[in-house]
Amino acid sequence: MPRFLLMTLSMILLPFVLSGAMKRAVVVDSVSGRPLAKASVFGRSGKPVGISSDNGELPERIALSDYPLTVSSLGYAPATVEGPTDGLIKLREIAYDLPEVVVGPKKRQVLYMKGYVREYSMLTTYADTVFLFREKMVDFMIPARKTKGYYGWTTPRVLASKSYYHFSNDEGLDSVSNYFGQHFSWSDWVGVIDRAELPARLQGFDEAACDTVAGKYGPASIWRKDGENVSLDVDVLADTTGHGWAKSLAVYLRGKVDFSRFTLKYRFAEVNSGLILADNIAGLAINIESKGRGRDLPRFLHAGEEFDVDTYAEMYITDKEYMSVGQAKKFEKRDRRAEAVAIVSPDHAPELQPAIVELVGRVNSIDHARLRAVEKPDQRYVATKFPGYEKRKGSGLRNFFKSALNPKYK
Repeated sequence: MPRFLLMTLSMILLPFVLSGAMKRAVVVDSVSGRPLAKASVFGRSGKPVGISSDNGELPERIALSDYPLTVSSLGYAPATVEGPTDGLIKLREIAYDLPEVVVGPKKRQVLYMKGYVREYSMLTTYADTVFLFREKMVDFMIPARKTKGYYGWTTPRVLASKSYYHFSNDEGLDSVSNYFGQHFSWSDWVGVIDRAELPARLQGFDEAACDTVAGKYGPASIWRKDGENVSLDVDVLADTTGHGWAKSLAVYLRGKVDFSRFTLKYRFAEVNSGLILADNIAGLAINIESKGRGRDLPRFLHAGEEFDVDTYAEMYITDKEYMSVGQAKKFEKRDRRAEAVAIVSPDHAPELQPAIVELVGRVNSIDHARLRAVEKPDQRYVATKFPGYEKRKGSGLRNFFKSALNPKYK
């Protein structure tokens, strides 16, 4: 074989050989050195690029252009990784207490909870990307026990929200907006538990202890207890029993949607018995990756074109109050539109990445009143056919961007 050909093959194969042999960095607790599974990894753009493995290892394929990385795990301060490394990425645990529970004069019949949510979602096709950062306040109404005639709600009800979209494609589009005509995030669908049994092996332990529940396709849940603090990692896809942790998405989990990742991470506090209740919830993180989401999305895509949806969200409980069933029913009937709910990030929520701060600034700087004055109606919503219909038919998200967004003002 000619020498130049050998050299060429070596140059082609060497990066792959090195990639396979190189050790990956491991995300660990800064005090105990324990690997942190399912830690979220964000690129320099603020977009999610993956999660750590069950052993805490970073994802295998991270592009150099994604550095510096931000590594985050619920209950820990995020860490920055400037470049590729095979060392330890140490996350410092954040100590925070549950909000004080307000108890009414009557029995503890219904628990009302309010939470702050920070989510990152991404819709991608082969050519187009829609990235969403959203902050919102949500609430829940959870009966403390079975109550005849009242069920409340365990899926988040949105009280207020602010959305920041970034649009890009293979033609170099770089545009932002506070609006996109399709809802593709999963975060509004994942509710909270009303109660859960602490594994028997952990009950009665005051010191640190761990218990892993095996599933059909891997660890279904990993429980960790340290005093009155409990953390729980759930892999919803590891076993059908995991579907009980996401009841509101049961129909999708039975085959309606192709999920490649669905994990939950709970942080509980003040757990002093074998039964964990909703008022023990301090925080919840969800991480979902799927093919397809949203009933009307296909009309923006090429015929038969696949699209992926990636959602990561963190929720921090900010308020808790017990009330009677009668009070809960009255509260539920109140007109939320007449109440101004402020979006307030709790002190223990991590700071936003610089790229997200930049996105928020770009969107907030848009003159929305001017845009509404100059924007022409989208003809697709008033007629099936219109001038240029045949030319634009089936052209996907790309033409939606061109018609719905005006980069001149963004």
